[in-house]
Amino acid sequence: GIVDVSALGTVHNLYLIGCTGIVDVSALGTVHTLNLSDCTGIVDLSALGTVHTLNLSYCTGIVDASALGAVHTLDLSGCTGIVDVSALGTVYDLNLSGCTAIVDVSALGTVPTLDLRGCTEVADFSSPNCDADRV
Repeated sequence: GIVDVSALGTVHNLYLIGCTGIVDVSALGTVHTLNLSDCTGIVDLSALGTVHTLNLSYCTGIVDASALGAVHTLDLSGCTGIVDVSALGTVYDLNLSGCTAIVDVSALGTVPTLDLRGCTEVADFSSPNCDADRV
């Protein structure tokens, strides 16, 4: 399977679904649309903050998504290790469905499109910035 993606940083749209051997994604920060769903070896997302559309669904190795606040469309569904989403309040379209470790979504009240289906630990939507009708 694919392990080294260092030569793919100039690609506009890149789909590497289910490539569990990929660990280092530092060269992919300039890709416009990047789908790395089911790439369970990815941990460090620090280089991906400038990607426009980013799908990291079911990348279960991810615990820190704080570098992704500038991403326009972000899919982190099924990333069960993510707890803190406070840095993601500026994302336009955010899918956190099935992120069962998330408790506090108070910073996400201004996200226009927000999917929290299956976020079973989220108990309080009463933040002044959080409109429960959108959940």
